[in-house]
Amino acid sequence: MTDIDFSLTASPSRRLPVATHASGMRIWDSDGNEWLDACGGAMVMSLGHCHPRLVEAAQKQLEKLTFTYRFSFSNEPMIELAGLIREIAPMDRGWAFFNSSGSESVESAIHLALLYWQHVGQPAKTELISRYPSFHGSTLGALGLSGSRWRQGFEHVLDDNPVAQAPNSDIRSDRTPTEEATFGLREIEIALRARGPENVAAVFLEPISGASAAAVVPPDGYLEGVRALCDKYDVLMICDETVTGFGRTGQWWAVDHWGVQPDIVSYAKGVSSGVTPFSGLAMSGTIADVFAAAPEGFPYGHTYSGNPVGCAVAAEVIRTIRDDDLLANSTEMGKRLSAGLMEIADRSPHIGQVRGRGLLQGLELVTDKESLEPLAGASYRLAGLARDQNLMIYSCPTPLGERVIEAVMLAPPITIDERDIDEIVSRLGDAVEALSPVSPR
Repeated sequence: MTDIDFSLTASPSRRLPVATHASGMRIWDSDGNEWLDACGGAMVMSLGHCHPRLVEAAQKQLEKLTFTYRFSFSNEPMIELAGLIREIAPMDRGWAFFNSSGSESVESAIHLALLYWQHVGQPAKTELISRYPSFHGSTLGALGLSGSRWRQGFEHVLDDNPVAQAPNSDIRSDRTPTEEATFGLREIEIALRARGPENVAAVFLEPISGASAAAVVPPDGYLEGVRALCDKYDVLMICDETVTGFGRTGQWWAVDHWGVQPDIVSYAKGVSSGVTPFSGLAMSGTIADVFAAAPEGFPYGHTYSGNPVGCAVAAEVIRTIRDDDLLANSTEMGKRLSAGLMEIADRSPHIGQVRGRGLLQGLELVTDKESLEPLAGASYRLAGLARDQNLMIYSCPTPLGERVIEAVMLAPPITIDERDIDEIVSRLGDAVEALSPVSPR
């Protein structure tokens, strides 16, 4: 193998370790180093690396059928997976649609929303409302929904959709949880009225924030209130569960914590635990009925929509989560991880907040606990210090007004046990101590 990496896929300005094999939450590189992957790369590894049941499912499917074009054939794994999604979908009479990445599925959700209103005789409903901070993907439609630093450089071609601030996104706010929910709902309603409900197709949101803002959990009553506003103004509620779906937060979906039924949910990442690129949508039967009655059905998608290998792996993910009671494990191990992070925060002057749900946990980094002002550059610095401990965490610097939120996120596999939770906490504690040595008193 050449020593020169000619791929822009990796970081061309950095020399990265070359991964050779992995198992569970561990990765080994070509120099023999063992890495603890506490963020699943980018919150992908729901069942860890190379889970044997998923590898077997992929191998069996590879021997039978590797590709069908969705306008020519259906396939058995796709039919099976759609049935499993219907069983766990957070809405009545759930239907499914399958793609290859989170960005693709967000694009498909946009297509679905706009076409739905055309089919029901309201073609003027083309506006989309989303929040900041948020991240929905790197394709232009998804990026246009994102209230993220990744918009920079593309603003001239992006729609101005992220117009409502997400509640609990500013830890410097003095609002109570009830006041915070009221604030967040007012932001959504102001945007709806400004755009005109007759022009708005959908409100997009992450139930719990992912790659932007690092695991911000909304106050109770907020998601229920968004659902009520969408019903009041006759717009669709679309939840992006790319990061939070498939047990990550201790439920199948983050919205399940509040019993909310969106019209459409997009998902990716944990649905295949990194074995193969895969993603999809779940939608209510009310939405699906409209397309089932349309002559062309839902004619927009992607070349690999419904890929049989991806469908076979995703179906095995759902069965494994059920068989091994991994929703409960995500909840219990999430409590242990949160408790460990709180102990680290108690020792550090630079952790302003520990937040999250289940095995999606975030730390916000601040100059001090009195001002709670962001500690400039700390997200990348702490991630680098964690790498010195052979620990992988996810950095999430995110603009919020004139500030840049400095935060990091952890998302270990939901198969994790107590020993590995404690190892993460130990290594991260050392990294945080190196970020901020405590001066002797």
